[in-house]
Amino acid sequence: MLQIHLTNIKNLNTSMQVGDAIYVTSILNPLLDASNHHGSNINASNMAGILRKIEQPSTYNYILHVDNNGYSAAVNTGDFIMFSKYDQSDDDIKGYYMEVQFVNNSREKVELFSVGSEVTESSK
Repeated sequence: MLQIHLTNIKNLNTSMQVGDAIYVTSILNPLLDASNHHGSNINASNMAGILRKIEQPSTYNYILHVDNNGYSAAVNTGDFIMFSKYDQSDDDIKGYYMEVQFVNNSREKVELFSVGSEVTESSK
């Protein structure tokens, strides 16, 4: 597990979520680099791993826990870190699911009035 320490970050991008792909490059802004007009050097070889946890140990400091198993990109001090929504179709996961089990430990008769669920479509 790779830990990326971010310091003096006032607002971490709220779109970043567990499960996102983390990319790294040594170029400060790859899209504006004169030798790279289309950002073509950002590819799978720049992928550092999958974000598994975001920790905020103190104000303006964050630790990104990244699962780097099977990914080759190294993260160095001063590198530009970016993320994208991880495409689940690359793996064997076809969607999300949840199993729920309701248990009644009471010896008296009880009724379940309602069970609700909210589904949100993930990024495409």
